[in-house]
Amino acid sequence: MATLVPRRRFLTMSAGAAALLTACGSEKPGAIASDGSVTVRHAFGETKIPKPPTRVVSAGLTDADDLLALGVVPIAVTDWFGAEPFGVWPWAQPRLGGAQPVVLSLADGIQVEQIAGLTPDLIVATDAGLDQDTYTRLSEIAPTIAQSGSAAFFEPWRDQAGAIGQAVLRHDDMQKLITDVDAKFTGVKDSHPQFAGKKALLLAGTLFRDSVQVSGPSWRHEFLTQMGLTVLETDDALIPRDRIAEVLGAADVLIWTTESDQEQAALLADPAIAGIPARRHVFTGKELAGAIAYASTLSYPVVADRLPPMLAAAVG
Repeated sequence: MATLVPRRRFLTMSAGAAALLTACGSEKPGAIASDGSVTVRHAFGETKIPKPPTRVVSAGLTDADDLLALGVVPIAVTDWFGAEPFGVWPWAQPRLGGAQPVVLSLADGIQVEQIAGLTPDLIVATDAGLDQDTYTRLSEIAPTIAQSGSAAFFEPWRDQAGAIGQAVLRHDDMQKLITDVDAKFTGVKDSHPQFAGKKALLLAGTLFRDSVQVSGPSWRHEFLTQMGLTVLETDDALIPRDRIAEVLGAADVLIWTTESDQEQAALLADPAIAGIPARRHVFTGKELAGAIAYASTLSYPVVADRLPPMLAAAVG
């Protein structure tokens, strides 16, 4: 059974072997067969979707963003954090178009019975922590798309987006969206040459067991390198109390994904953190923190627009 991933732990999760499974033969991913169907490969085999779906359930924490990016409005969305209306954050809200999807939760595992009652024709669960048993149960309800590889949650954003694009028969459109996101980040690099050579760390907005939490898998901070920064290498995802001043002090800019003024104040009240020059700290606020966490084709453009001016002020 899937288990809800707390907001404060997602950065430490390993991406595992999350690359998309290689298609058999020379078949192009997302290729539409002569009968109008498409087959999507994932961690539990492959799923055939007979036609463009019209009743899609977003069973994972971040799947809905990529569906909405393609104009596919899910009939149900799984809430993660933030207490946003219908579990959909501001960058995606307009794409609901007045729809009011059912809000699901992973707090006690995937709500299989409730999903069954919605009579979906596609279940997207690329970020739902599926195991074989739960995948089998969902597949008995409707064609189900699971995670691409061994990362039960938070596989690399391009892998998730690519699988979702295939599942709704919009592979080429999704690839264009992915390319556009990459172009926005590399455009930041071109317009901010001062980022070159500057060392950055992407950090959680609160301490975790008296340690500073660093983003885990490399794909989580890839957008920083795309923008021209250098991600400071650290030995562990958790920087212990006795090394906070040393490790953080080596960075030119510290990006704290704080969600409130209270979280910012708590960090600055810590002597080790307060000892670092104030200009090096970037505190995101709730929406930007959420956009970084969701790491989607809809949220990453928000990051590319809002974070660079804050970084420029920090690095000079």
